[in-house]
Amino acid sequence: MHIHRSFLKQFSSRIAPKNKTLPKKLLVKNWKIVRGDEVMVISGKDKGKTGQVTEVSRKTNGVYVRGLNLAFKNVPKDEETPTGKIQKEMQIHVSNVALIDPSTNRPTKVRLERYLNSTTGKPAKRRVSMSTGTAIPKKLDLAYQKVWKDGIFDTVSEHVSK
Repeated sequence: MHIHRSFLKQFSSRIAPKNKTLPKKLLVKNWKIVRGDEVMVISGKDKGKTGQVTEVSRKTNGVYVRGLNLAFKNVPKDEETPTGKIQKEMQIHVSNVALIDPSTNRPTKVRLERYLNSTTGKPAKRRVSMSTGTAIPKKLDLAYQKVWKDGIFDTVSEHVSK
């Protein structure tokens, strides 16, 4: 009797994709680095280099920095990749990067500070540099709006204006 591979994925650790999340006690609770931040690598092979955070993986405590920690990966050969190798950004542990203070352009430690938001009147948190005391705003990443397309479930603008 032959059992289909898709059914075996549920039980076999050899076939099923491995769960790459960390245990709950090892996860970073208060993230101070978000997508779009300028960071400097403070340890590793790219030590001293700066770049912009493109992705944050909270399940593995890692960040992806544009153009840093590059590795070659093997892919099937085709017209786009005749050699079968591509360079890919690999993640860097969040403890190995430091946020750059916009006032000094130097890496700095950051603390979260509670304050009263003047527009909403509600308490909020902001990131403050430990070295200079300046607030570091979070960048709004609106790059996805350039490629935004209406789907089949989106309301037509003519119906909204009625």
